[in-house]
Amino acid sequence: MNINEENIKLQNVIKSCKAARVCSRVIMIMLMVATVLTLITGIVMIANKDSMDAKIKEGISESDIKKELSIGSFKIGTINGDDVAFADGLELESSVPALQKYFEDNQDSYALLIGFYCIFAAVICAILTFAVWMILSVFNTIIKEGNPFADSVPKRILISMVTLTVLVAVTTGAGFAVLLGLTTWAVYTIVDYGKQLRIQSDETL
Repeated sequence: MNINEENIKLQNVIKSCKAARVCSRVIMIMLMVATVLTLITGIVMIANKDSMDAKIKEGISESDIKKELSIGSFKIGTINGDDVAFADGLELESSVPALQKYFEDNQDSYALLIGFYCIFAAVICAILTFAVWMILSVFNTIIKEGNPFADSVPKRILISMVTLTVLVAVTTGAGFAVLLGLTTWAVYTIVDYGKQLRIQSDETL
């Protein structure tokens, strides 16, 4: 491959990274908005628990609501008519007597369950936002350095994909997480190999 062909291929890589950067920014903004909205919704639900419960119970009296609140395979709790329950292992408990009494008095609160569900969803969105930001930084680095095998690229790819792997493990189960983990390792080794080839090429010039 001559220098001209190599430059053309490199420019194509830069163009694709610019397009991916735009998409990453859009996704990151959407995730940031989702994080803020779900967090505010959760706080509002918990802070206005009594009035929210009254409205929800009014709606339940008119229709039979059966809903499991979950994110992927991670269950938060269930609403089954008048029966409200947190999932096993997520029951609210505290060593502070006043706080424990509050949890016991409100263990059947629809708003409390939905509020914690929204807050958990906000945490997931925040983690995804971080992962997308890391991916965006990879594209920015490639564009800035003009090389897909810049020194910081493998490390940033590893951090972002490990974050996604952990998130997938929590939300969808071990099967997809193992697959994504193997993919992460493969991508990292490929990029790291390309980095080593770049270093060797620079040393021979």
